[in-house]
Amino acid sequence: MKYKVIAVISFLFVGISLSYFYFSPEDEPKKVIYHKKQSQIKDSKVQFAEDHTLIEQQDAIWKYINQDVTTIQSEIGNPDRKDPSMYNYDWWIYNNENYYLQIAVKNNKIISLYSNSPKLDFRPLIIGQDIESLEDTYTFHEEIEVDHLKFKLSEQDLKQRPIVRLSEKIFAQLYIDQFTNKLVGIRVLNKEALEILKPYELFYWGELKEVETPKDNKRNEIEESIEKQIFEITNELRSVYELDSLTWDDQAAEAAKNHSIDMVKKNYFSHYSQNGDGLKERLLAVDAYYLVAGENIAAHYIDGPAVIHGWLNSEGHREALLKEDYTHLGVGVYQSYYTQNFLGK
Repeated sequence: MKYKVIAVISFLFVGISLSYFYFSPEDEPKKVIYHKKQSQIKDSKVQFAEDHTLIEQQDAIWKYINQDVTTIQSEIGNPDRKDPSMYNYDWWIYNNENYYLQIAVKNNKIISLYSNSPKLDFRPLIIGQDIESLEDTYTFHEEIEVDHLKFKLSEQDLKQRPIVRLSEKIFAQLYIDQFTNKLVGIRVLNKEALEILKPYELFYWGELKEVETPKDNKRNEIEESIEKQIFEITNELRSVYELDSLTWDDQAAEAAKNHSIDMVKKNYFSHYSQNGDGLKERLLAVDAYYLVAGENIAAHYIDGPAVIHGWLNSEGHREALLKEDYTHLGVGVYQSYYTQNFLGK
């Protein structure tokens, strides 16, 4: 069978772009042969101690992957809202005083979930654990194969977002904070979600699942949903780092949206518009009041959680996300361009 190869626009491969602004007043792929292991059956049950890892994992939230969404709904209740996505699934959003959780639901089945909340049970993974303990348990592989798919991770992928198997059909993408060397977010996926999102460079054979580009009215709804998610994840991160939450600011959001649109339509990536206007001028144009302001921009990330962790691992953007002086935030998303405008009032 003839192989196809694609280089996916992923976190790094086709130049994901990040920028922060602040001011105050190989060769052809080889054929993969899949081997089936002979099943092994024991007719006697094994009794595990209560603290055995398999017992502990029974309550882990990732166990709901591949199950009907009603199974988790009966445990944690109804979501605060349901957000559409670019990938033909809906994000069920749970945002309360105990945790922030996004559950990807397609045809009533849970195919992925994301959280950066330490209070959720992801055992054997623990949000907040250090990289050394992760490496003691897992080997971070440069390649991962799933049926007709083979993903290749770059050096930066391995440092910032390695992927591990939790079970035969369930995977966890680990978001590492390179400044603290701690696990600060987890995205759990099944094979279908991996194929749809294509988070790394991808080699494949046969047919590949693709998603249709949403129509304008649907795209607008999706972009508004991503803006909310970026705002909420930012505040969840700030709470982990013991910082005050930010308040949504409509003027900052309007300026952010205008800048994302302008970058797409005029084909540039910069804090300065083609006419020379910067953040100061954009905020002035929407009558925003502030004492201090800053801006993060990014492009070509797959979704809100991905771009947040990209910013967190970039020194200037991290400074904005975690700056004590900021009190308000507005977010503007257009297509695959993202802008955050921070204000201190």
